[in-house]
Amino acid sequence: MTGQISAPRSRNSCVRTLSLTAAILTTGFLTANAAQADVYGFEWDRPAVFDGNAGPIYVSDEAGVITSITTQYNSDTQSLSFVAAFEPEPGTGQLPVGFFLVLNNGPMPIGMDGEFAILYFDAITGAAPTVTAYAYNGENGADSFFDGAAAPGNQAPDPIVSSINDPSFVTAASSVDGPGGRVLSFTIDTTAINAHNPLYGNAVDWQGIGFDENIGVWFHPYSNLNPAYGQDGFLLPDPSGASWLTWGQYPDQGEQFHGWLDATNQQSNVLIPEPASLTLIGLGAIALTTRGRRNA
Repeated sequence: MTGQISAPRSRNSCVRTLSLTAAILTTGFLTANAAQADVYGFEWDRPAVFDGNAGPIYVSDEAGVITSITTQYNSDTQSLSFVAAFEPEPGTGQLPVGFFLVLNNGPMPIGMDGEFAILYFDAITGAAPTVTAYAYNGENGADSFFDGAAAPGNQAPDPIVSSINDPSFVTAASSVDGPGGRVLSFTIDTTAINAHNPLYGNAVDWQGIGFDENIGVWFHPYSNLNPAYGQDGFLLPDPSGASWLTWGQYPDQGEQFHGWLDATNQQSNVLIPEPASLTLIGLGAIALTTRGRRNA
């Protein structure tokens, strides 16, 4: 899978409608001429026949069936957009209410501390999702943003920015439900994140979040969450201190409520300049509305 935008398939009209809409609205036409703009896009559509354990993109659907992700990054304006579409998890009907996300320019982020930012997207409130950013400690778990370092023990956390106290970096964020499932999406200005001086590690290694001709993805959606925030706008540890994401209704990690999509060195596309913040946000509503009309 190279991230090339593919034609719709009849198997999943919600996903394919999202993909086709993304292709029309967000990219216009794909081009190999990087001189036109430093704008990059990546899209993953779930294949009709798919084994998430076989790679090169590894997927778990415990928090809801991941049907597509679409992301776009403008390295000039440092604007990052991300759209994830889900169908209910079979049997339980679960859909995610939030996710962790790390993006970089190719390597799998796991095991790389002091270099990247990790975003936590909290859509529990639905109409007004919260977005917070932290230094990523390279761990592969619910405490991946606990302290920003791979050193043993729990150091002080390294928070960067929170939409609770500084909403200016969030251009748009939404959670949209429809007959086909749920779409979570945001567009943010990553300038402050990418300019962060990390509390741990060497500042020259800090990259923040974004991607170019290649992309690495560490995307972990969760369902059944009940997090809490401090006065500074950042997540609080749970009462036991075990993990910052075990607050509330399930034990540490809670695999039955936790899914993922992990990708390494996937090829992205160079895009003709488009106003990503105006086009990516709203794709979920368009996709789900179209699905509903087809099923009517």
